[in-house]
Amino acid sequence: MREWAIDLHMHTPLSPCGQDSMLPGPVIQRCLDFGLDVIAITDHNSSANVRPFWEEGKAKGLIVVPGMELQTQEDIHVVCLFDTIEALETFEGFLRPFMTDKKNDSRFLGHQWQLSRQGERIGEEERMLLASMNISVDDAIAFTHRCGGLCIAAHVDRPAFSVTAALGIIPDYLPFDGIELTRHLPRDEKLLERIQQLGYRYVTACDAHALEQIGQIHCIAYLEQWSLAELALAMKGQAGRDIVVSR
Repeated sequence: MREWAIDLHMHTPLSPCGQDSMLPGPVIQRCLDFGLDVIAITDHNSSANVRPFWEEGKAKGLIVVPGMELQTQEDIHVVCLFDTIEALETFEGFLRPFMTDKKNDSRFLGHQWQLSRQGERIGEEERMLLASMNISVDDAIAFTHRCGGLCIAAHVDRPAFSVTAALGIIPDYLPFDGIELTRHLPRDEKLLERIQQLGYRYVTACDAHALEQIGQIHCIAYLEQWSLAELALAMKGQAGRDIVVSR
């Protein structure tokens, strides 16, 4: 069993809250400098910047998992991860009928830049990405699974944009593949008991929107090899796989 230092929730300048510093070269290099083995690029409601980061990671020796942070109609954020960019793009195709037709106002929400691998701005997404899709959390999980992906309940300890904020609890009927807690809040013992009761380990992630938010290793997966199938086992502590966090 090998240790894999993972951080499965990062943004780029495509997310309107993502800073201009989050470019492929600097992000990949900073992750390598801090000893990470695997990261995921998870912009809000879009996959448009995944490929340049994946290409840079492949060239530099860092595994970049194609992903998306989807916002459901209940204002629940879920991190959806896939083995391939093609699977992520298929997933995004399923989601298009549920996306908002509102336009982004960059004066208030920030720009939504599409990047090249070299970090050049090659376009700007006009659709508002910081908005709920017209899809339930149940269907979001089902669509993720249909495309072969994993669906993680994002930052469930946050007082907004989380399953606990929307529903008051992590329901046992929602077939999440994993649970994420933020690095930045104190731990709630009742929430930890609920996570354990449901049979999950939890992961932590930097949820970086700026380069300096990527830092020291805080989440380790014990896997035979890197794959989402192995990660799914680890997030439930099955078959000798496991997740260990610093707090």
